[in-house]
Amino acid sequence: MTVADPLVRESVALYGRQRGEFTAVRNLRAKELKPDDAELAAAVAALPKPTVAAAALNELVREDPSEIRALVQSGKRLRAAQEQAVAGKRGPDLAAAIAEHRAGLDRVGRDLRRRKLTGSTLEKALQTVRVASIDPETQPLLERGTLAQDLASSGFGLDPGLVPARPQAAKPKAPPPKPDRKAEEKRRREARARLRDAETALAEAERRAQAAERDVERAATEVERARRRVEEA
Repeated sequence: MTVADPLVRESVALYGRQRGEFTAVRNLRAKELKPDDAELAAAVAALPKPTVAAAALNELVREDPSEIRALVQSGKRLRAAQEQAVAGKRGPDLAAAIAEHRAGLDRVGRDLRRRKLTGSTLEKALQTVRVASIDPETQPLLERGTLAQDLASSGFGLDPGLVPARPQAAKPKAPPPKPDRKAEEKRRREARARLRDAETALAEAERRAQAAERDVERAATEVERARRRVEEA
């Protein structure tokens, strides 16, 4: 008997609870399920308590799922554009896909900053949502609000060795053309270079965006202090 669908439902309910009560509620639910479905009970009991960053993202999903849903869709388009670039094929504009995904991350980042997370937790949450929004395996977890772990990746989880499939011969009876190994390797190198340049540009854009956010926060603090001094005067 598969427990996939029931487990998803149980996970959504559990990860929707406050992080502080997660363990007690999980253990109680596993105990309740055990008489009727021992397999599902064991799976529920094995669900890990979410990290602080993951819990913040899960809470955000429940409060405003539209932003996360839009971010995941842009992440799918970004991944598709990257895979096309790595394969040396013409496809969606990679720069436009990066910009769209970056805008989605900025909107989610603003929502996370309103939650008064510590600096390290905020960074973990931002990195986790960035990775989860692109990785096909974690996109469903992000959308459902059932993340448990902090995620980290040096890139987008793509295989830089992806190459385009050899084209089929136009005439079935004609022998297939001998592959040009040097040309294929050149295309792979160029595709990898394009991908590295795009990732470098994205990382630099992220750094600039984070610095700008910090400048805005400092300026807002100074304005508030100045306003209080004027009122006191």
